[in-house]
Amino acid sequence: MNQLKTILVGVDFSECSRRALEQAVRLARWNNAQLSIIHVQDNSELELAGVEFPPPLDELRRHHRERAIAQLAEWAEQAGAPAATNREVINGTPLDVLIKESRNRRADLLVLGATGESLLPHGTGTLATKCLRKSSAKVMLVHASQVRPYRRVLACVDFSETSRVAVAQSLHVADQDRAEVHLLHVFRAEWQIWNFHQPLPALSDFEKNYRAIMENNLRQFVTVPPRINASYSVAPAETHGAGIADYARRIGADLVVLGSKGRTNLKCVLLGSTVERLLKEIACSVLVTRPPPGVGSAMAWQADAASGEREAVIQAGQSDQHRATPVGTAPGDKEPEAIYPPILSRL
Repeated sequence: MNQLKTILVGVDFSECSRRALEQAVRLARWNNAQLSIIHVQDNSELELAGVEFPPPLDELRRHHRERAIAQLAEWAEQAGAPAATNREVINGTPLDVLIKESRNRRADLLVLGATGESLLPHGTGTLATKCLRKSSAKVMLVHASQVRPYRRVLACVDFSETSRVAVAQSLHVADQDRAEVHLLHVFRAEWQIWNFHQPLPALSDFEKNYRAIMENNLRQFVTVPPRINASYSVAPAETHGAGIADYARRIGADLVVLGSKGRTNLKCVLLGSTVERLLKEIACSVLVTRPPPGVGSAMAWQADAASGEREAVIQAGQSDQHRATPVGTAPGDKEPEAIYPPILSRL
């Protein structure tokens, strides 16, 4: 990942967190970044038992801490972390500690296992989802099956500035791992559910033109270095989460990169459903990026991002006098009737 200076990885000694540690070490090495490894010792259950719990609570806590310190050092060495890597065992609630330490250390990236001792693979109350929502840093959730460099990286694009950051991260990872990059824009074909008084024979041409225009916009959205193998796709879906999951499954993606906010600014919907759906349905890791500095207002980048998609709809369905030449039509040819007025009236 470009411009990473500080990486924080949480380890709960599950096998999934081992994979997260290994990826964090690789990322720190690529970026020459400072790496911190943290294990959170959650004693809340012991504290509920109090002094009546034998043996004494302090002795149990101390024994647990000593074991965790030794195991953390062993895991760090096995993952290839430098001997001087900062390792800490901290008492507290995992969510609170991870968010606080991430903020205090000004971490650029927080790395966690997608599932683990305290990370359930489903449900909106998981630690992983809460960290995605509360952390101001980028968050990478590493799947338990990720034991090798990434081979197929899927970058989700909605033409917002946040998705531009996601593309940049995707290209950086792909360049380091010599992976393929798949740039994907998922759209909801709202015109398919509109009620018409008569069939619209031009509807298929409209969608064909729309997809061609959006794919062209996708190619122009970012410059991909020639050394990186990249592909571009535009796909319709009932929901963005379903479209991303289906495409990731089809290409066998092992890393999906997407923004925490996008054109719709539905942050909770994105993090609460799209990411969890990916983790639940696909054996892949997920990297969630944040809006770039200076993009504090959703209105500014929503309007900028929406212009590309709205322009595509207008070009795909506007009148003969102003419309762009449709796919498969040579300049000067008489064009077929593109679309009926009701579609444009609903934009």
